[in-house]
Amino acid sequence: MIPLTSCIKKSLEEHQGHLLVNKSKTNSVPLKIANVSQIGYDPPKKKKKNMLRPITLQLIQDWARDISNILHENENLTVRPEELLKGFSDIKIEVRNGTAIVEKTAKALEELLERRGRAAEAIMRKAEELAAKKENPPSDYTFTRSIKIDELKELTPDDEKPDEKGKEWDMPLNCSSRNKVLLVNSAHFDAKVSLEQTSVHVATEVFECDPRVIEHIYWTEGLIKTFRDNYAKDATLDLQYMCSAKGFLRHYPAALWPSMYKLNVGGEELYDCRLRPWYVSASGAPRDVLILVDASGSMSNSSNLVVAEQFTLALLSALTDDDQVNVLRFNVLVESPIPCFNETLVPANHVNSAAMMAVLKHQITVNETWMTDVLQYSVQLLKKHRESNLRPPSCQQAIVMLTDSLYENYTELMRQFDPEGHIRLFILWLHDPNGLRDDTHLFGDSVSCDRDGYFSELITHADVTEQVMNILRVMERPLVAQRKQRLRVYSDVYANVEDPRRSEYYWQLKENAEQVYRYSELRRNKDQFLTTTRQYGDYLHMRKLEKYGQYYEDEQVNYRLQVSVSVPVFDSTTVENITITLEEEKQRNSTRTYPVNRLLGVAGVDIPIDHLKLILPYHLVGAGGSLFIVDHRGNIVIHENSKPVFDGDILKPGYRTVDFLDVEQPAKDHYPRHYPQEWLDFRNSLVIEHPSGHKTMEVKTVFEGGMRVILEKKDYFWKRVMNHYTVVASLPKYNSKHAVPEGAFTQKVAEEAWKALNSLDFSVHPDWLYCQHVDPHFEDRKDEVLHFIERRKNESHFAMRKITHLFTPIKPIVREKTYQCNEELMARTSKEAVATYRWTQNEDAEETCSDCKLGSNLAFFASESGLMRWQLFRATSRHAQPPDHNLWSRGPEEAWYRRAAASPDKLVIHAPVAPIRILRNSDLSPPPLGEKWHWLTAARTLGHPTKGIIGVAGYHFYPQHLRDVLNSYTNFPCPEGEEDTCEPHCDGIVWTCLLIDDGGWIVSTNSVEEEEVEDEPIRQHLANTYPAVMSALLNANIFKLRWVHDYQAVCFPPVKETLKSSASLIPSLMRSMWNTVQLLIYVSRDMFTLLSILSSCVVVNGDTEAEKEKRRKRVRHDYEREKYERLYDPRVLVNRTRFAACDRSRALYEFQRTPKSMELLRRTPSPCKWPLIGTEVPGTNLLLLAVYNNCTNLGKPVNNPFYNQLVTIDDGDEGRVRTAARLACWRNRVPLPARAPATACYPHNYSYEAGYRQCGPWLPDPDTASNIQISKLLLFIVLVNILINIYITT
Repeated sequence: MIPLTSCIKKSLEEHQGHLLVNKSKTNSVPLKIANVSQIGYDPPKKKKKNMLRPITLQLIQDWARDISNILHENENLTVRPEELLKGFSDIKIEVRNGTAIVEKTAKALEELLERRGRAAEAIMRKAEELAAKKENPPSDYTFTRSIKIDELKELTPDDEKPDEKGKEWDMPLNCSSRNKVLLVNSAHFDAKVSLEQTSVHVATEVFECDPRVIEHIYWTEGLIKTFRDNYAKDATLDLQYMCSAKGFLRHYPAALWPSMYKLNVGGEELYDCRLRPWYVSASGAPRDVLILVDASGSMSNSSNLVVAEQFTLALLSALTDDDQVNVLRFNVLVESPIPCFNETLVPANHVNSAAMMAVLKHQITVNETWMTDVLQYSVQLLKKHRESNLRPPSCQQAIVMLTDSLYENYTELMRQFDPEGHIRLFILWLHDPNGLRDDTHLFGDSVSCDRDGYFSELITHADVTEQVMNILRVMERPLVAQRKQRLRVYSDVYANVEDPRRSEYYWQLKENAEQVYRYSELRRNKDQFLTTTRQYGDYLHMRKLEKYGQYYEDEQVNYRLQVSVSVPVFDSTTVENITITLEEEKQRNSTRTYPVNRLLGVAGVDIPIDHLKLILPYHLVGAGGSLFIVDHRGNIVIHENSKPVFDGDILKPGYRTVDFLDVEQPAKDHYPRHYPQEWLDFRNSLVIEHPSGHKTMEVKTVFEGGMRVILEKKDYFWKRVMNHYTVVASLPKYNSKHAVPEGAFTQKVAEEAWKALNSLDFSVHPDWLYCQHVDPHFEDRKDEVLHFIERRKNESHFAMRKITHLFTPIKPIVREKTYQCNEELMARTSKEAVATYRWTQNEDAEETCSDCKLGSNLAFFASESGLMRWQLFRATSRHAQPPDHNLWSRGPEEAWYRRAAASPDKLVIHAPVAPIRILRNSDLSPPPLGEKWHWLTAARTLGHPTKGIIGVAGYHFYPQHLRDVLNSYTNFPCPEGEEDTCEPHCDGIVWTCLLIDDGGWIVSTNSVEEEEVEDEPIRQHLANTYPAVMSALLNANIFKLRWVHDYQAVCFPPVKETLKSSASLIPSLMRSMWNTVQLLIYVSRDMFTLLSILSSCVVVNGDTEAEKEKRRKRVRHDYEREKYERLYDPRVLVNRTRFAACDRSRALYEFQRTPKSMELLRRTPSPCKWPLIGTEVPGTNLLLLAVYNNCTNLGKPVNNPFYNQLVTIDDGDEGRVRTAARLACWRNRVPLPARAPATACYPHNYSYEAGYRQCGPWLPDPDTASNIQISKLLLFIVLVNILINIYITT
């Protein structure tokens, strides 16, 4: 008992004095408190501080065991693995034989290439035959042009005459046919085509009605018989064509050219078949080309620089990846616009070419030209490159010089520098045709003629393409001169008719659309548009694209990547006389006889990558294995991790130059482009040294869009095909055995399979060849497979391939169409269908799962042959129901299949992870992710303990059901009043329980649910949600960071790039004085002008109507200007960018499943030091973590796996050298060697081309001149004689 003291009484009086006052503020009287009695007071007991009650190891292990039981009970209830195994009692064991796989693949690829090569050679032989017997076309000849081929070109009537009969019809000035061609949509050709005709595409720079062009178009009409014969023998053939050196492409079948484009951006038609890689390669490669661009002061302030840039771009685009090139600027110095390209040549791929062009546009023209030093440097550079052993030897070397003047004849100088005549010299004269003339023509013609090149005037951009073709024609001479051997060239992979310049133009259109959108938003609500939140959002949008690499990489457009087989077509003419009219008063003729070694063109056949994939036996490599093809340079042709497109529909600049090491990454972490020596030796062995072989490597397998990684050992097997392509199979060690059902695709097997599949749910891999019509007839592959199983059931002599086409006016029925089958794959699929038939007969499925704790789910079985069977189990659930159709049809290529095969002893719970996807245009969103991305998958390998893997079985279920299960065990309610004694649990406030997988991705959590944000990913990562926890796990080596490098990435440097200025050559004081003098001069001049105007002013009356109208216009103009200025704000402008190839890196996490890691994970939690406790979920790949939430310090940010970060280039040139140059230097820092092309090399021999070196001025033909004079005299005598006779007779 504690009495109230007087101090308490005084305190109460003070408080009451503040609270109780009179209404008058001046007289406030405190209330007196008297007679405070002595009372007893018991204070409340002080509540003990609520200490952290940690979750014990035993408790979290019990939770993990309960969750595991639920997952496994659902597996046993719905999947029924024992029932599945009963159907595979007759399986046989096979050890994957990598050598046999590559042998089989190489044989199929060689057979396909040989068939396509024979078809191209048939076109070549027919073309040479027709050219030798060519006739002049009729005067009314017209040809079918590929543009608007499906339209009837009606005559345009003269509207001035009202009478229809009396109208005059406008005849268009062209030589193309007016007729309409009936076309059909063909999935095989991916265009609108007609198999009855051929059509012609003419390059924009070529005048189609030129008699020299029409003559060749006419005789190529005869190729249609060969085209049709080739197609009749093999209906799997794609586009066949003959590209003429005159600038047109005759192709079969006839096709609507715009339907072949996948990117309809309008603009100028850029396609020219003579500049395609398959044409240039067939005309003789590789070549070393050195392009010299004049950068002296005389090149400034003219159009010469523009024409020079256009020519350089066209020549770079025409060269192939086998060619080596460099672009050098010269005046008193000779240097490359890219610093690291000095003293070397680089591959002429699009990445290097685009970098050189991006930097070349900013060149400065100063000083004079030291031509002697320029030529000496160039010859020495080419000689050094020729003698180098670091690259395959080139067939020819050439210098292409663009200059506006030559002041000396350098013929003797070039003979001294290059006495053997290895180097050709081409000189293109840039000048004003109406300007001053000097001796450049004489000097240039002399030295280029002596060096087996040529001299030409390059005046306008219209001359660019023809001059490039002239250079290529000169360099094809050695190939044609031998007249015996025909090259069969296998091209690089490329995108059908697309041109990289169209993608660059399309990017500009997208930025224009973004600018229009921003202006419209500004006009709609300027205040809202200029808010900090909106401006920061726009800034963040571009930052996500550029810094974090979160651009959209799925393909909305199929660019139809392909390779081609091409063969050169020789002109049978060996010599020709060239006669010119001399520029003199008498205008006499001059004739020279030259040898002729030129191409008529190139014949070829396309092989789309989608068609090429059909012959690859993907089903043999199993889960985690891969089958791909590389070319002789080590660049990939086919690979599962190829990503050629970004922003949905734009080709990446480096899609053709993705190296083998860019997609097969070493397991050991390393800095980008710093490849381990072991892998460089492996690449050298595979690409150059050994035609076939086998090697085991530790590899980092990247899958699921680059969001997951597995470190594993793989066996690599390879075999070279046609000495050009190399087939590679990579097989993981963990999947070396598999079980295959025995049996062939017999009539009996087909009958059983028909019974097992008809009217039941199943799917097959959408991209593999089972049995397929050449031009698909069925929309669903399931229906197509069923159709051929039924045919095999009913036809005892069913052929596995029918590719001969019968030309008939009657449309064939389904059974008459051409098709091809993979008998082995059809047999496996049929046997697996029979084996799983009993498993699918579960009529009590819905009743079985009426009380499933994981709700409705979809049980499935997926085999290595791509067969997928499933059963739907419905349960009473408030959450989503499973889809009625199968969304997971890719079988072994599905991420859960691969993860289950890598962990055969576990039930793998797979949570799909998609990268964040953003488009360039902020007002657009990428297509939504499909329903499959929102479902979890529980998968386990199915197989006998000693007999390998049969397939993967499991079930798909909705994530909310797993969350409910997690809550039911870890977030139980405590009885009222017993909160202090209740067991600790995860309430989402103090403790949160998480289920994460071995990559750190959160599969389920009982944290407080938040509203979904539109741009947020569907899956969260522990590193982003709980960085302190991930940091602790990293420090304890429970998780490790794995860096995945993206060498196919894109970055977006600004168009207008500001560089740091170098140190001034003039001292700052002198420069300031000079600027002051200049300012005084300008001010004095303006003052003098003003005084002159004022002194000459005369008062006039300006009230004329003209002056009034002028003032009204000025007022209106000022009003519009003021209105514009009110609506305008500099912040509305788009920061213009371009796209370029670059490198990025992504940080992924890997759980270290070791005893030490598991022991550390089970440590007792210590708040904010070790704020978690965890354990394995038995029998699964999951970890159950309990995380403490009340730490004020969330920890240092760790690497975000959603960030595909730009690689930092530590070259010390940031801000001093343009980004394009720095990126090019970075990508070329480690030269990767290549193998010489398989085609024979025909080098330039100086002595063999003496017939072309008829240098010097053209001399008149003396005999021709005297004969003309005699003929004129005789004619005069005859006329006089006739007149005399007439006079006499009259």
